[in-house]
Amino acid sequence: MTLPNQIFDIYIDLNITFAITAVVWLVAKLVLERLGIKLAYSVQLGLLNGLFVITALSPGAVALYRHLLDAGVVPGAMSVNLSDMVVSQYLRGGIAIPAQDFQSLLGLRGQLSSEILSLTSVLGAGIVSVFLAGVTFFGLKLAKGFIQLNRALASCHVWRDHGRLRLLLSDTAVVPYSARGLTRNYVVLPSELLTQSEDLKLVLKHEFEHLRQGDVTWEIGLELLRPLFFWNPFFYIWKSEVERLRELACDQKVAENAQVDLKSYCMCLLRAAKAGIQKREAFLNQSRSSVAAVALIEVQDRLLRRSPSQKLRSRVEALMEQDRAKPHAGLVAMVIVPMAAVVFLTGLAIQKPADWSQDRLMLSAIINLERLETINAFGKAPYR
Repeated sequence: MTLPNQIFDIYIDLNITFAITAVVWLVAKLVLERLGIKLAYSVQLGLLNGLFVITALSPGAVALYRHLLDAGVVPGAMSVNLSDMVVSQYLRGGIAIPAQDFQSLLGLRGQLSSEILSLTSVLGAGIVSVFLAGVTFFGLKLAKGFIQLNRALASCHVWRDHGRLRLLLSDTAVVPYSARGLTRNYVVLPSELLTQSEDLKLVLKHEFEHLRQGDVTWEIGLELLRPLFFWNPFFYIWKSEVERLRELACDQKVAENAQVDLKSYCMCLLRAAKAGIQKREAFLNQSRSSVAAVALIEVQDRLLRRSPSQKLRSRVEALMEQDRAKPHAGLVAMVIVPMAAVVFLTGLAIQKPADWSQDRLMLSAIINLERLETINAFGKAPYR
């Protein structure tokens, strides 16, 4: 197998695993809710980020496992392959279609991969063209966003420095937000916030919590992946869930502080939303520039997303909940281990099977018999 084929297979496997992992997460969340188990939002965010890391590392783990299988370190009976399982089910009579049609279905991915990589068909060339156009569009959009963010940071006034953290004041920022460079973290505050001392304290607590959680770094990572996974709807489901949980987790952390009045914090969010909506039309470009930044609150409508007012309402309602549990690490492991196992087994099962196995030899024999029967049927003299 050539290097382009290997890279392409890893890319397709990642997309499939990513989709399965997103479904596993949504199902697990639904089950926990049905059981009445309400995990703290910070715990949920940690689980979600952990699953993302596991998914990203799954191709390496699968490659290592297959190497151990080939070397005989792991028994062959512990091999898992979806294609082989389907072939076995067909031979047992569980799938009732002609053998040649069945083999064509099994080889569909390989055939499509060959057409895409060799550009030998209109379909393959079209898919490659659309993919390259998407990567280029979202790549340029990402680069433009970083440039705009750097310009926005450069136009700010330095208020205070605390080690690697710099607090900035902006006359054009619609809402407070956090960002980062290679070596320094930034918190950008609208200049008028200096006249609202109570809101200023609450906003800083919220933005500092984003930095502690590493939310800005995760946001940058997801934005860097967007050009490669722009066509995968599960990527957007995942990103939306991360965005939701990180805000709820920050709100929860701030609300847990004994010095923070819950009502005052909710009113702070409402005032920030009102001020942001009033300013967003005047500074529309700036409101869209923070592609790799994490804002206090969202005031810009997005396609196929919940409106800012709906998101704000859900955040305020979540703050009213006081029974979110923070279980012991052992209980968290009991949740993450089964999900990680599903991710690994998915990555292992969707790998291309070995060229020949006993079941595949039997399938090949059945196909040959069908072909021979067809030839004999055509070769018979007509009955008189």
